[in-house]
Amino acid sequence: MRVLLLNPSTMGVFRSVRVVFPPLGLLYLASSLRNRRYDVTVVDRSVDHRPIDYSSFDVVGIHSDTTRYRRALDLARKAKSGGAKVVMGGPHPCFVAEDVLRSGLVDAIVRGEGEETFPQLLDAWNNGVDLASIPGIIFRTTHGIVDTGDPIRIADVDAIDFPARDLVDLSLYAQTQLAYRRLTSVHTSRGCPHQCRFCSSSRVDGVKWRARSPENVLAEIEHLVRNLGFGALAFVDDNFAGSSKRVHEICDGILQRGLDVKWWCFCRVDTIVRHPDMIRHMAQAGAYSVFTGVEAASSEVLNYIHKGIGPDLAREAVEILRSNGIEIWASYILGSPEEDRNDILSTIRLACELDTEIAQFTLLTPYPGTELFEDLKDRISITDWSKYDAVHAVFRHPSIPRLELQRLLLRAYVAFYLRHSRSIAGFFRFLSSRKYGAQIAGVALEKRKE
Repeated sequence: MRVLLLNPSTMGVFRSVRVVFPPLGLLYLASSLRNRRYDVTVVDRSVDHRPIDYSSFDVVGIHSDTTRYRRALDLARKAKSGGAKVVMGGPHPCFVAEDVLRSGLVDAIVRGEGEETFPQLLDAWNNGVDLASIPGIIFRTTHGIVDTGDPIRIADVDAIDFPARDLVDLSLYAQTQLAYRRLTSVHTSRGCPHQCRFCSSSRVDGVKWRARSPENVLAEIEHLVRNLGFGALAFVDDNFAGSSKRVHEICDGILQRGLDVKWWCFCRVDTIVRHPDMIRHMAQAGAYSVFTGVEAASSEVLNYIHKGIGPDLAREAVEILRSNGIEIWASYILGSPEEDRNDILSTIRLACELDTEIAQFTLLTPYPGTELFEDLKDRISITDWSKYDAVHAVFRHPSIPRLELQRLLLRAYVAFYLRHSRSIAGFFRFLSSRKYGAQIAGVALEKRKE
């Protein structure tokens, strides 16, 4: 059986700042399939635009998040026309399964991690086994839609083989850099216990944090640095610092092995404040940049989104990172139903006061699978999933018109990146080469015509 794994072309904030990584989820899946002797091909449409002969594949697996769902369906249509069975996975399809299966373009949906579930699905098709016996899939029968429930989570994540990076041309991602070094991504843990209202990670990967051992992580780091020539890494876990002990051990390993690597990770504000010694050790081991969610200046808004922090913690976290020479990428979410215009302006002022190297402003977006989606579904005014890019206002805010939200988003970027002379260059990078500011401005102009 020949299997094609497809990643639709990337959209959203990271692509806008020229950060495009190999599709780790599909590459993990490819390793699992290859171990079971399936013939696997991976194509990432973000960088690889070669023609595809869909008729040469028996099964096509397509990853989809919310923003790229339309693109994923277009790929499914082509795969179907070529005679292949189509499987869809990712953080979007399992939450809108009825719509996906009603399209007639998708034969089955894999829920959550697929390293065990997807091969079982292929085995069942090969051997004529009832799909209902496989946990973690959704499919349609003549009697209706069958959902077999959550997959069995992989407890020993060290047992999962490294992503099959040899199945993609890594040179196609060369523009993705950190500190002028080739940058690639690493995933060292799964699951998230925090359950922020705007995020579906805990439903996709579970609330239990399952972390790879420091030895397993270091083996992959050493392979990427010494064998594949990467000088920079991005740890893309939701909870890279879920255990400060594990982080210390990873840092020790980087230093002891003499690995010359700069790296980037997500880290919660409260984690930074609780573990300043960990941040110091991270800096010694090559931590170059940290992405942290400040989100809002209002305690009421932070409570509404279940962030579990207060605005004063952000100031302390920024000072800890700054004192260790770590570049700070702070994120802010505008447009909570709890906010009025003055609250948003307070968040913009907070961003300017914190004076981090990078600020990312997005509009609160109710993605399917999140608690926020359930809360706001009666207020959703835009059902075009491609607009769920955190730049468009997709629900009716109780007190702020949609066009005003778009203007406030643009105002946030202008205020932050024009706050002093050394930030102006960053502002124009967003407007021109990154195209992000231009996208926001275009949306505002389009809305003005309505």
